[in-house]
Amino acid sequence: MKSSLFRLTLIVSLLAVSAAGQTQIDLRTQAKDVDFSGASSTKPIQTGTSLPAVCALGQTFLLTNASLGQNLYMCTAANVWTRQGGAAMLAQLADFTATYTNAQTLAIAANCTTATPCNLRIGTTVYSFTQGCTATLAGGTGTAFIYFDSTGALTIGHELTLSASAECVAQSGISNFPPGSIPLFTWSAVDGAWDTAGGTDYRAMLATKGIAATTGLLTVDSATSTTISLDTAVVPTYLNTTAVLAFPLIPNGTCATDLSFTLAGAAVNDAVAPGWPAALEPGLLANMRVSAPGTISVRLCNLSGSDLTPASATYGATIVRSF
Repeated sequence: MKSSLFRLTLIVSLLAVSAAGQTQIDLRTQAKDVDFSGASSTKPIQTGTSLPAVCALGQTFLLTNASLGQNLYMCTAANVWTRQGGAAMLAQLADFTATYTNAQTLAIAANCTTATPCNLRIGTTVYSFTQGCTATLAGGTGTAFIYFDSTGALTIGHELTLSASAECVAQSGISNFPPGSIPLFTWSAVDGAWDTAGGTDYRAMLATKGIAATTGLLTVDSATSTTISLDTAVVPTYLNTTAVLAFPLIPNGTCATDLSFTLAGAAVNDAVAPGWPAALEPGLLANMRVSAPGTISVRLCNLSGSDLTPASATYGATIVRSF
């Protein structure tokens, strides 16, 4: 009887040990200094062909259908996936990055905050961004162009059905980066869904475009642009205009009251090259001068031997302001 009881106790003990061997361990709370370097295989990252709609800060995901070097994502905020690394060094820039959130939403400049503002300089003006924006796709196939326009506005140019949050401008009818813009990203969409493989990064950490004035030119820097103008101390100024004048009857041996017309930029004492009507009546003596700033005065005197009414005609004035 004792022998049977002993055997029964032994069997129960072995079963308890076996059951204990099947207990799952929570490595997060029950392990210490875990070293997997000797393990035959480890898979700590989720995988799939589309990013989960929901994620928590610190979660990672391997997008298996994306290009190599552009397939590792990290959840940088609640439900916001940010692509990590990339084949080019530009992908490591944090400012003004564009990231895939879901099939309809791109997050742009999500890393720009009050604590870590992103700055943009155009000319001598610096724009500071303390929050990002989103581009929400409602339909269409094509490419979105993400850039700063010449006024510093963060813009999403497109030929899609697309809207942007208040921090961005959605500009339709754009099929390329506009002249004078600062490119950031392009991102393709097919049938109303953003490409999960990612966009193309056009950001440049260092860039410049020098404008140098040569002989006869002047440059002036303003807040967002450089204005180029002629150096009138070197290059002559050319002014020209025409006007139709109708003089009244001019008695013989007298001069008519001067008639005038406007030539913008003309200055008193400028020399005027007159353009007389081809059919100016014989016996008329004509004179043309700058009588006031921007005003050309014409005088006709009648020396024909009889009273004369000149025909209405076109008179021209040209001023070449010398070196």
